[in-house]
Amino acid sequence: MTTVEEIERKQREERQQIRSDAELLGELMRHRGWPRYLALVETVAQNYHSSVMKPLEHVLEVTKMEFAKGALSGLSLATSLPQMKIREADELRRTSPGAEEAQEDE
Repeated sequence: MTTVEEIERKQREERQQIRSDAELLGELMRHRGWPRYLALVETVAQNYHSSVMKPLEHVLEVTKMEFAKGALSGLSLATSLPQMKIREADELRRTSPGAEEAQEDE
């Protein structure tokens, strides 16, 4: 059975992991290679986008189109995930300032 202290400890660890991830991802986004990574992802996405927008010549091409849509979703997630995690950490700081102080005391 889980005690309240164990739950609180786990929540503190999760908040610390969120903050740590956000810090690392922020460093990644500030790296000079980040714009190049985004440009490469954009190039790949354009290729998939053109296949989605092209009229189908045969019903069996639906599978290719669905694959391209899934790939576009994945590429979008790959570029937006760092900012999403940073926002999550910012929101955590705004909504639980007492938790930040408790973490520093330990």
